[in-house]
Amino acid sequence: MSEPTELIQLSENIFLLPLPTNIGLIALKQKDSTTNIYLIDSGNDERYGKAVLETAESRFTEPRLKAVINTHSHADHCGANQFLKEKTGCQIIASTGEAAVMECPVLETGLIWGGMPVKELDTKYFTASACVADKTFKSGSDFWLEEKIHVQTIALKGHYIDQTGFLLTDTDGKKILFAGDALSGRDTIKKYWIQYLFNENQAKQSLKALAKIEADFYVPGHGQGVREIEGLVELNLLALLETENMILDELKTPKTAEQILQAVSLRNEIPLKLSQYVLIGCTLRSYLSALCDSGKIKYEIKDNLMFWSLA
Repeated sequence: MSEPTELIQLSENIFLLPLPTNIGLIALKQKDSTTNIYLIDSGNDERYGKAVLETAESRFTEPRLKAVINTHSHADHCGANQFLKEKTGCQIIASTGEAAVMECPVLETGLIWGGMPVKELDTKYFTASACVADKTFKSGSDFWLEEKIHVQTIALKGHYIDQTGFLLTDTDGKKILFAGDALSGRDTIKKYWIQYLFNENQAKQSLKALAKIEADFYVPGHGQGVREIEGLVELNLLALLETENMILDELKTPKTAEQILQAVSLRNEIPLKLSQYVLIGCTLRSYLSALCDSGKIKYEIKDNLMFWSLA
């Protein structure tokens, strides 16, 4: 992945690097013929960082990476931050909540495990290199990149604690939305029908908010982007609702969280290894919390086990 990567031009100064994690690239030419580069997310690790730098070198005149702006703190979106910061001196910019996790990445694995995680989870796929944000913002605020690119930050919580989307308005008037993992491409949903989320209700709200945003192009965290968002939002919502309905169907008979995980995985033909076990298990517990808070299900602690059932 350290070779130059294809760049897709979305507007005059905004590009997309369609890696396994989509990375946005803003290239602003300077009077001295150099090019200032800004990234939306950085990818999983040093390999992504090298690919970004080599792609910029191959495409732009004397590129200088100025900042990485992160949608959220999952390792596949911020794992190359520290490498890029050390290599180029660029700034790291993130929302206040996500910046906290970036500085202490063990919080990510601790969250999905529910305590101190087993050492097998201490991998680059779950634990990003620790990175301190140089600037933080509250979702909903606006800022400019060199008084050329207007950046509107949009709260897109649900997939993670303080995830933020970025609506960029370029100098040619085109609007590009980077939605992070609040939105997944069709190909990604088909491959991973049950996707990680932290708060189901907020995830639904974020999807509904995305459907109302007008842009010329919409970039999901993973998968192909689209020019029309309504259909993709509906598919993302359908995936959420189908998993919710599957849980409700399973709870016609009381079950523990472990039994729900087993049943849902079998119904979706997902062979559980450690990574899927913790990610899907954490996700299903988030569904249980949402369903319980809405009064659709209830729990009972019996014989020192927590059983879930329909309310």
